[in-house]
Amino acid sequence: MLDFPVAPPIFVKDTPHKRKLATLNEARAYVDEMLHQRRLYKLREIKERLDAVASEEQAIEAIGALRELLALEGLTD
Repeated sequence: MLDFPVAPPIFVKDTPHKRKLATLNEARAYVDEMLHQRRLYKLREIKERLDAVASEEQAIEAIGALRELLALEGLTD
């Protein structure tokens, strides 16, 4: 499931360029990096959901939760 596609891809505001999250594995790596920088409770919850993905439905729901959180934090383009 690690190569499950994120459709449409999530474009995150990152320096020096936008960062494109196109697979579940890329989303997991991004959340890992963010956890080292921020201590958001919701981010830890999403990390657990991304790590526990065992089906397409779970992947879609976890990616949707990540997309929503990033939008609320003003991190998406």
